[in-house]
Amino acid sequence: MPKRMNVLYLVRTWAIGGSHTIIFLLLRHLPKERFNIICVPFDTPSKSDDAFVRALKLRDLPVANDRVPWHSRLGWWTARNAISELIEKYDIDLIHTHDPQSNVLVGLGRKRWPCAVVASPYGWWARMFPLRSHVYNWVERSWALPNVDQVITVSQDMKRKILRGPTREDRINVIYTGLDPAEMQGGAPRADVRAALGIPEDACVVGAVSRIYVEKGHTFLLDALYRLADSVPHLHLLIVGEGPLRPSLERQAQDAGLGSRVHFTGFYDDLPGALRAMDIFAQPSVLDEGFPTAVLEAQLAGLPVIASDVGGTRETMQPGVTGLLVPPRDVEALAEAMRTLAGDPDRRTAMRAAGPEWIRRSFTLEDMVRRVSGVYEKAVATYRARGGLK
Repeated sequence: MPKRMNVLYLVRTWAIGGSHTIIFLLLRHLPKERFNIICVPFDTPSKSDDAFVRALKLRDLPVANDRVPWHSRLGWWTARNAISELIEKYDIDLIHTHDPQSNVLVGLGRKRWPCAVVASPYGWWARMFPLRSHVYNWVERSWALPNVDQVITVSQDMKRKILRGPTREDRINVIYTGLDPAEMQGGAPRADVRAALGIPEDACVVGAVSRIYVEKGHTFLLDALYRLADSVPHLHLLIVGEGPLRPSLERQAQDAGLGSRVHFTGFYDDLPGALRAMDIFAQPSVLDEGFPTAVLEAQLAGLPVIASDVGGTRETMQPGVTGLLVPPRDVEALAEAMRTLAGDPDRRTAMRAAGPEWIRRSFTLEDMVRRVSGVYEKAVATYRARGGLK
């Protein structure tokens, strides 16, 4: 029987998002008889890395006690030395990096690592500012990714961006996120969630699930509700998630006289229940999304989706069938889409039926796991073909 492959997952976290959903799925569903995953987060001043560890433990997923130290860019060599120690300690056959910092740390000076390397760039913003982010993505695309054995990314849109650099196309694998339908079976009933959040039974609820950061476009969602406040009086917003923009959004809602119609949950661990309380799902992002998992989850839960047409979002939907796409930052278009679906229960019903069927047909967990497993095997074979010792 072939030796089980030891795989080191390196994960630096800025905020829990779609990439972490992918990591959770791989940790749970990659075949244990073939892969031994050692998941190592970073030790940083950020609370987000601790939140990732808590999320792993909450899901009863494996996480090592080791950490990659990172408190400033001056810690570059300390972090790389720590990775070398992890490779030796766990007899690592393959490293899989899951974030820009890990991709760069491992991709630059790649010859140091006596094992195969797979990198996952999940999403890049197509903007110049902040300049630091743009430069980091440029370094990742131009100098780090070309050195690894295989790249796994989440959308054709991201593949096109990667190909603006020198990474060989035959090393880039687009693997769509697969979902487990069973994940949507639990959770609290719709009526219970609404009652707990103070949402009227007869309200039409537009909901968003994401970290509350400026790039997610929540402020445009509030502006759209303000435009519809009089003409669609039963329309409410449900904003699920936490982030630094929440206080300003709460002030915006109060100042607009929408306080009783906008419901903030903060961190909310019952995703199926939260989605069940909604009638329409919104993803009003203003910057490129790699492949928004939240949009997939909403469709699997039977929600019509209104989403900004950015990055790989279009690849997650059947526009006009499972939801509507609108231009980013366009409050008028967003409000009109909300008005259209809020006022047409029959269309919502049709989209509610189409969404789960589309997800089950196009984004299966089995396909994702099979393809990731294949990339791992291919990466090790590529490394050995170059003269790797293992």
